[in-house]
Amino acid sequence: MLGRKQSMKGDEVLADYGAGETLTQLGISGDVDWLWVRRLLRVCSLLSLVSVSLNTTRTFERFEYLFYATFVIDIIVTILLTIEMIVKMYIRGFLMGAFSYLKDRWCQFDAIMVFFLWMSVILQVFEMVQVVPKFSYLSILRAPRPLITIRFIRVFLKFSMPKSRINQIFKRSSQQIYNVTLFFLFFMSLYGLLGVQFFGEMSNHCVVNGTNPKNVTLDDLAIPDTYCSNIPDAGYHCPDGMVCMELELPKSISGFNGFDDFAHSFFTVYQAASQEGWALLMYKAMDSLPAWRAVCYFTTMIFFLAWLVKNVFIAVITETFNEIRVQFQQMWGERGTIQTQSTAQVLKGDDSGWKLITVDENKGRGKAPHCLQVFLQSAVFQVIVMMVNVGNAIVAASMKFQHDGRPREEFYNYYYLAEIGFTIFFDLEVIFKIWCLGFHGYYRRSLHKLELFLAMGTTIHLIPSAYVGELSAFQVFRIVRLIKASPVLEDFVYKIFGPGKKLGSLIIFTMCLLVITSSISMQLFCSLGDFNKFEAFPEAFMSMFQILTQEGWGEVMNETMLRTSRTIGPLVAIYFILYHLFVTLIVLSLFVAVILDNLELDEDIKKVKQLKAREQSAGIKEGLPLRLLLFERFPDSPQMSRLNKVPSEFIVPKVRESFMRQFVEDQAEESPTMKKLSENEDNLVTFRKTRPLKLMASPCKVRNTTNILRKASVTNIVIDSNNQRLLVGDSGQIPVLGKGPKQTQSQKTIRLDRRSMRRSMRGSIKIKQTYDHLRENGEGGTLNPTASRSPHDFDIKLLQQKRQQAEMKRNQREEDLRENHPYFDTPLFMVARESRFRKFCQTIVWARYDPHIRDPVTGKERKIKYKTFHNLLGLVTYLDWFMIWITTLCCISMMFETPQIRVMNTAFLQVAEYIFVTAMSLEIILKTLADGLFFTPKALIKDAAGVMDFFIFARKLSILHELLP
Repeated sequence: MLGRKQSMKGDEVLADYGAGETLTQLGISGDVDWLWVRRLLRVCSLLSLVSVSLNTTRTFERFEYLFYATFVIDIIVTILLTIEMIVKMYIRGFLMGAFSYLKDRWCQFDAIMVFFLWMSVILQVFEMVQVVPKFSYLSILRAPRPLITIRFIRVFLKFSMPKSRINQIFKRSSQQIYNVTLFFLFFMSLYGLLGVQFFGEMSNHCVVNGTNPKNVTLDDLAIPDTYCSNIPDAGYHCPDGMVCMELELPKSISGFNGFDDFAHSFFTVYQAASQEGWALLMYKAMDSLPAWRAVCYFTTMIFFLAWLVKNVFIAVITETFNEIRVQFQQMWGERGTIQTQSTAQVLKGDDSGWKLITVDENKGRGKAPHCLQVFLQSAVFQVIVMMVNVGNAIVAASMKFQHDGRPREEFYNYYYLAEIGFTIFFDLEVIFKIWCLGFHGYYRRSLHKLELFLAMGTTIHLIPSAYVGELSAFQVFRIVRLIKASPVLEDFVYKIFGPGKKLGSLIIFTMCLLVITSSISMQLFCSLGDFNKFEAFPEAFMSMFQILTQEGWGEVMNETMLRTSRTIGPLVAIYFILYHLFVTLIVLSLFVAVILDNLELDEDIKKVKQLKAREQSAGIKEGLPLRLLLFERFPDSPQMSRLNKVPSEFIVPKVRESFMRQFVEDQAEESPTMKKLSENEDNLVTFRKTRPLKLMASPCKVRNTTNILRKASVTNIVIDSNNQRLLVGDSGQIPVLGKGPKQTQSQKTIRLDRRSMRRSMRGSIKIKQTYDHLRENGEGGTLNPTASRSPHDFDIKLLQQKRQQAEMKRNQREEDLRENHPYFDTPLFMVARESRFRKFCQTIVWARYDPHIRDPVTGKERKIKYKTFHNLLGLVTYLDWFMIWITTLCCISMMFETPQIRVMNTAFLQVAEYIFVTAMSLEIILKTLADGLFFTPKALIKDAAGVMDFFIFARKLSILHELLP
């Protein structure tokens, strides 16, 4: 795909993301483009990273010489990068020109790094003359310096692709990640607001009787500290001798978790959603308030935030990774196949055809006889080696120690002899394979390299002085060879790891991210005295790795916040939350995406499985909801009409009103008009005058009996009858192609009218026999498999036919109920089905912005600016947009609630509640009058969303009832 020639004009220019210092690609020549200069500058970026990672006060106290070593390295690196910046400015131009220095993003990044390098050098000079004290906050100025590693990494991210394709990939990927981030923030905000409403400030503790709440000591608290409740029938009650008292403790003592306001609640929800200490928060809430609140709140939060949202992130990252993998497949390479044989086969062709010919790679290389080479390739040799491996694993697993005072070496007496025997066997295996294959033929396979490495390590391990030590790992690593014992396990392991470049690149990316973030965090928090989490690079690396593994990451964040000022604490929390969010939801999801990508099936097999799954789930529900099936229990009573003043010799019986609608038109002739008598007559007697009549009600329906209308009505009835016969399996009037004499082309065309059919479809229907001879567009055809382009085409057409058939059956049953039951589709059984009042309500409820603006002359859709904004406006109706804004304002009002400022005692918070209830009342009334409440096809309460709307409305209404005096 990447090798295809681009025919689009906009794709001729290739975008190279990563060649910031290569000027010849831009048509600019200069000495800075020398290869050795670029390599020197890359080495300078690595030296700068090493220097800033060693530049802490604790490190200098341990190794004093590093203070001057880092200073010298920083000066050299700063001077070289400054010279490079000046040369680039001279060659490119500073501001003027298409390729000027300040117009290139990589050059802007390099200039920022040079600025912080100079700041670091000046700061270290002040530290040398003791102008700046130790553990100064000015070390924050060095925090951006580790980002200079990007200058080295971007060399390996160099690729050339059409710029439009790269922009398309980034746009689609960013859009998906943006959507799932909004999904995540929605649940975070929801549970943050619910936490403030459910719990509020929980500050009741069990203390000794007579405790002063303004002067509380550790001796006054219960052991362990226990939260309690003043509610008689809820929460935990203090034992005798203690009382439940509300304590005003600062956050540095009581902890930063809580639901006091929206900010603290949002912070607590995120920490609990990471499954770090959420159970303690739940028990704290259960002791302070009724237990059902904490149980419902925390269990649903763990389900939605910790499981659902996390898995959605993994799904989105996996899909994004697959999208990028298709584009960058040349970078990672094709997925190979497992070699089940030691010899290779190539495809060669001759006059007789193509054949797979085995290539004898061992011929002329090994010096062993041919019979031994055949024995090496036989299954007997493989089984013998595998049995010895299994025996070695059993012997190693049987080793045990007893702490009875005997020396450790006594337990190795027999195992040492067994290890000598196994080592000699595996050494002989290596020698035998080299003798048969030759050294080059042996060393070519990766498995043989592992065998040689283990043989050499275990041989050195036999030295008595080195037997009990680190070299024992070689003996344990022999178990890895047991993977070959199971072909299924071998195939699974190979699929998981896949090409080493893919998973290896991700591991390198994770390690680089850890190094950069560790250096940044170390420079940010190394000035905190007596805090060993970030005092040097090893400690900072372990702390950031601990956050990545989500093991006690809240403890690292809380301890750092305790040692910072009150104003800096929220910024520290934001820093650690953003890092935790990125590494847990993005980086770890990338690992899952890579493994799933390696385990996924081939495209052809996956396509077949998807088609089978679609075929199984293709049957749309043909039945109606239970709330509508209730009308089928009643007898049919269609509305009838009697024809009066019809000249005929026979008495005309009553006719269905729906049938008469095809021949009449409703007009209210309350004003003088000029009505045309006939559509085809253009003489002077075409029009007639009507006298103005003031009637109390609308006049009777006027019958129109023009020739064209009669012909059109008869034609529609015939077509409707043919469709009905087709659906009930009676295809007497419809030719089945391929089963009779040859027909003409005009006889093959069958037009399927999409109008609603008036007859009932009750009874058995032979669908498959009818649709077997129909194509996707409704025309006749044969089912010859050889005539189709692909064996999957028929499946897709069959799925479409099944969907259409199920939809037609469901619509027909609704039409039957609407025809035979006057109260069907009648809101509240009072509003007439076709009344003007209902149509007026439907106009208000269904009003929607149309984002597709068409030209009135050509009828084509116009190209408009801000198309995304127009599509957003047309997403829902105007009434729904109105309620969205009202709901948003109500939620903003809820964010201002605190333990002291509640909606029950604050007037300005009650305004939003009254506005919301009033607006929702109008919405429910309009939707009920337009579409019905429950027993209508588009009822307001037809799914879980409608039930939730009514629950919210009822709850808000009850709150307002409590607010009334």
